[in-house]
Amino acid sequence: MENPYTFGRQIGEGVDGVVRLVFDQSSGQRFACKSVKKSNPDALRHVRVEIAMLEKLRGHPNILFLHDHFEDEEYVHVVLDLCEGGDLCEFVRGKGCLSEIESAQAMATILRAVLFCHERGVFHRDLKPENILLPRRNSGYGELKLADFGASADLSKRRSFTEMEGTAWYLAPEVLAGSYDEKADIWSLGVILYAMLCGFLPFDGDGTVEIFQAIKRGKLDLKSEPWPSISDEAKDLLKGMLQKNPYRRMRLRDVLLHPWFKHVSSAEGSEGPWGSLKKHGSSESVSVGG
Repeated sequence: MENPYTFGRQIGEGVDGVVRLVFDQSSGQRFACKSVKKSNPDALRHVRVEIAMLEKLRGHPNILFLHDHFEDEEYVHVVLDLCEGGDLCEFVRGKGCLSEIESAQAMATILRAVLFCHERGVFHRDLKPENILLPRRNSGYGELKLADFGASADLSKRRSFTEMEGTAWYLAPEVLAGSYDEKADIWSLGVILYAMLCGFLPFDGDGTVEIFQAIKRGKLDLKSEPWPSISDEAKDLLKGMLQKNPYRRMRLRDVLLHPWFKHVSSAEGSEGPWGSLKKHGSSESVSVGG
């Protein structure tokens, strides 16, 4: 089809392709455009999956919006929201770590987005701070956007998975064992929360083999600094999210309603995320507005 966009400077690069600033020729509106080479079969498969999943997820305020997609002889182009504030990984690294109230606000937003995904039959499978974007540098935690659905899976077609998808530090133990379901997303969210609260990852090592060994051991350090100054409620939530046995791991709805969110809001003397959590506590009331 005819290209309705003017391409500008490159603003990002990944394994599957490059991201450039584009301008709609009719309106002048700016977007981000991911361009993936058709000659790369893995990248092409990922971008096809991403398009299909984002079409199922249209409209949620905290999920990157798919505005358009088109092809030419060499590339598949995917036109998305332009997020100029960087990603959550860069943001947390810049601050060292987040306070409990900041972590609660960010995690509440991410949880609602992931819950919406699961309810729409989308299993993300690559949840990590790099895939959580800030629209602007001064964005609030309620504006975070979940991105990069190239590794995601369709839960309406099957509920059990064997292939390894995702990023080493955030993989659940059952993914490494070769049989898993959407509860693996909850593990990844637990890793993200841990990193937000203390500034480092719970399961690390020199190379993939050591990282996987640490994940399989599942030994969670909640005693070293700065954990003595972090609330018992936060530690209880992490233990539930980073439960090695997926059948005993907390469900997304239970995570959303965990007392930690209310605890940090009360400690700060403000409503914090708790009011919005209650408002989004059922599938009927999940916000799908733009």
